Amino acid sequence: MLKLSIPSKIVEATAGIQSAVMTKNPPTHEQNLLPHLYENGYEDEINLVDLWLVLMKHRMLIAGVLLLCVLAGIMFTLLLPAKYQYSTSIELGARLDGENDVVVIESPETLLAKIQESYIPMARRQYQQYLAEHSAVEGVLKIESRIPKGSQIIVLSSKGPEGDSVMHKAVQQSVVNMVKMDHKRITDVLRKETEILQNRAVAKLEELKDDATLIRAREKRLGDVSVLLASQAKEVRDDLAQARADRANAIKQTRDESRALTLMMLDSGVQQYRQRLAQIDERLKIKVVDSRDTLVRQLANNRRAQLSQQDTVAKLKIQLASLRETRALTPPMRSLETIGPGSSLIIMLALVLGLMLGVFVAFFAEFLSKVRHQNLIAQD
Repeated sequence: MLKLSIPSKIVEATAGIQSAVMTKNPPTHEQNLLPHLYENGYEDEINLVDLWLVLMKHRMLIAGVLLLCVLAGIMFTLLLPAKYQYSTSIELGARLDGENDVVVIESPETLLAKIQESYIPMARRQYQQYLAEHSAVEGVLKIESRIPKGSQIIVLSSKGPEGDSVMHKAVQQSVVNMVKMDHKRITDVLRKETEILQNRAVAKLEELKDDATLIRAREKRLGDVSVLLASQAKEVRDDLAQARADRANAIKQTRDESRALTLMMLDSGVQQYRQRLAQIDERLKIKVVDSRDTLVRQLANNRRAQLSQQDTVAKLKIQLASLRETRALTPPMRSLETIGPGSSLIIMLALVLGLMLGVFVAFFAEFLSKVRHQNLIAQD
């Protein structure tokens, strides 16, 4: 027999004898205590064989408790409504900052704090009357919000039976609408600012186009001036040639006192024609050329400015088109599969619990049996 503990009576008797020896005045009734215990056959000990015998004695009771727990688990599984997860994902609005940098209009952490501290409580208040009338609704008041690692998306989720799906979806949609209304205010301001900048850029581009038109018109007029100056130069050259011919004829024909006066007049005319021709040639070959070069340079600068302004307009259009508003990636949806412990797991837990409870009931019944037996002995 495997003994698990020393009999308590023997321990007490041994302790009493030792105490008597130490006091050198042992009581006479304790000297025969140990033989008396063994003579009566009293032995308070627990061993594995006794445990097994107790379990076998009350095996029907254990089986009954086990069966009741399994049946309770099966009934709980059948009566427990299936729970589903309802969820939706909120994508934060974003804008294009610079060349290729996409920046959200609000940090996910800030929006998450707003949702947890403000929007979810507000949504619950909106449906407070419904919740009061339908106390069986589960999970609606426990809407969870989280940010998946490494993303800029906020996920709303709640759990409840299929019969409460309308309520779960309505509360989550209410939270989504609050977020969208809050971010719409920000996106409207960004859109308005971008539109103003775009209108300014377009107006500047039109101004550059008008300047280019004026430059081309001036270049065209400069060509007309060149033609006019060339025509005037030809006329002056003809007049100069005629004046020279007249002077030569005057030299041949004039023999009197008037010769000197005539020659002076003709020389003065020739000199005037020469000065006028020089002025026309200067304007035609220097000033007109310089003006044309200046206009060409201005036109080239204008074209570059137009290209740069066109790029600015295009970037603003891209920014305006890429301005993304906050939205729900999907409407609140129910999961395809149920959540929570399955039927097999519940039955297994009930089986284990029933076995443990049956063993406990068996030992408790054995304890009551011994108590009754001791009472009968005491009465006899």
